Amino acid sequence: MRICKAAFSQAGGRQENEDRFSCELSQGRRGYAVVADGLGGHGDGALAAEIVVAHFSRCGGCEDLPTPSQIEDWFQSANAEIQSRRTSQNRMKSTVVFLALFQDKAIWAHAGDSRLYHFCNGVLQDVTYDHSVPQVEVLLGELTREQIPLSPDRNKLLQAVGSEDLQPEIHIPMPLQPGRHAFLLCSDGCWEYLSDEEIALDLVRADTPEMWLRNLRRRMESRQSDDADNCTAVALYAEV
Repeated sequence: MRICKAAFSQAGGRQENEDRFSCELSQGRRGYAVVADGLGGHGDGALAAEIVVAHFSRCGGCEDLPTPSQIEDWFQSANAEIQSRRTSQNRMKSTVVFLALFQDKAIWAHAGDSRLYHFCNGVLQDVTYDHSVPQVEVLLGELTREQIPLSPDRNKLLQAVGSEDLQPEIHIPMPLQPGRHAFLLCSDGCWEYLSDEEIALDLVRADTPEMWLRNLRRRMESRQSDDADNCTAVALYAEV
């Protein structure tokens, strides 16, 4: 397996960027990526996101694909640290989406509404489902997926790191079939301006992860308002 990557993070229309990310590759054959979106409305979201990224960056020291148990430990240790550093004025939390690749296998996990998209040969294979009120309404048939960004409950999350009862979603380790696999990890400040079809279309037009993100940024920036949220994205191509 050969892996290459690209990433960007920007404040949008906000004074501070409370998103954080990390992405590391080892000899282009294994690696990990993590995106965390600090929840600014709860105070010091940037610190919460930094704590999350620090805990998940332990993956860089793994000599094999991390197990679901290891990933659960990273979730819970990050959760405990965030809770221990809270004050009465600061109830910080963070979303997170994580991916690890090793020897033609992948594993990913998330909490909140930061997303992972997985394509194989340009076709969408997997996408995480938000831990949010609008996502529940989609599952109940009360909203369509495309209507999530317009929902008045858009920012009501059911899970985030820093929650009293954190129950992350961890995907089982998955073998990757031969072909080109593309992964996009992003905060909600990115995906709220993009449809699944547009993400796929820009992927087909991109020979590199840098080109893919450049195409997506053009779409996002043409639609963003002056008070647009922070947005962060990491793209990885894996040839199997």
